[in-house]
Amino acid sequence: MCLVLESLDRTLQQFIIIIVKINKDKLKEKIKQGKSSHDIAMSYDVHPSTVRRKAKELGLKFETQTWWRKK
Repeated sequence: MCLVLESLDRTLQQFIIIIVKINKDKLKEKIKQGKSSHDIAMSYDVHPSTVRRKAKELGLKFETQTWWRKK
């Protein structure tokens, strides 16, 4: 039981850190610079889906395309 609570506590702490780390202005600026969700995720030490989800929550959209979709 104690191990489960410790694990849950760590998960909540990581979640709170992610919310604090990714603020709208910084994310907006990185998207404006043409950074991909992967590049931004690497700088925040989170998964790219976390960055995309946060961007969606904040009403931001990535304009970049993957290399195989570029013309």
